[in-house]
Amino acid sequence: MKVGVRAHDFGRMGAEELARVVSGAGFSCVQLAPTKAIAGIDSVDDVTDSHLETIQAAFSRKNVEITVFGCYVEPSLEDKEERLKNVANFQKGLAQAKRVGASLVGTETTGLDINAPDSVREEAFQRLKDSVLRMVETAEKEDMIMGIEPVAEHTLNTPALARRLLDEVGSNKLKIIFDPVNLILPHTIANQNEIFKEVFELLGEEIVALHVKDIVIEGNEKVWRNIGTGVVSYGFIFEWLSQKKPDMRLLREGVNMDSYKDDHQAIALMAKMAHVMRGDN
Repeated sequence: MKVGVRAHDFGRMGAEELARVVSGAGFSCVQLAPTKAIAGIDSVDDVTDSHLETIQAAFSRKNVEITVFGCYVEPSLEDKEERLKNVANFQKGLAQAKRVGASLVGTETTGLDINAPDSVREEAFQRLKDSVLRMVETAEKEDMIMGIEPVAEHTLNTPALARRLLDEVGSNKLKIIFDPVNLILPHTIANQNEIFKEVFELLGEEIVALHVKDIVIEGNEKVWRNIGTGVVSYGFIFEWLSQKKPDMRLLREGVNMDSYKDDHQAIALMAKMAHVMRGDN
């Protein structure tokens, strides 16, 4: 397992400096969203060939893998013109990711009220599927992977609906980014292992990256904590990882500059325990 980080948690800076900072902090891979992490890049259209060459070279020199190229768009918007603009941005992101040596471009699926009527959710799902079909077509042409992240408060809100999307799109270029915190809500925290079990059963083979963060529930709200000090069942998750995905990339989100070393150590320890459970040295 490689332990990584969301690059823009360290701030926005030049590619050389960012690669140096990430490597110096002990992380060996990143989720990199250039529009959030690289100084001078504010939109997908700002990215130049020179930017891509510099990013690729900088992270390669520091032996930091760009695991996920973040191109988070809104693929389920009701406004078709705006939705297709988002699709076009993601398609550009697929080509850019390839240039920096990444093989996976990730996105979420647009917020949606958890209490939305079934008819509203179905309409949103159909818009999402239309967008994903367009994006996957580009992924296939570029020989890239599209990673989609289910989120309880979004259009793609359950493991079952994510499985349906995978089946209906029918492309081996569509995979899953698993974020345990994003699939649980304050009132479902007690049932998290059941949710995670469903994720593993329905989506396990398609999971290509794991977002790692921790929370507690205060006043019916999720409050971020360092890894291992919250309520997320990482023991349950890592037991599955040890058996099924021992080479998974683990990407810490929401790093606190004062305590990221604690997070890194906690993740590394869980990864080590997973290898021990497999019987590795």
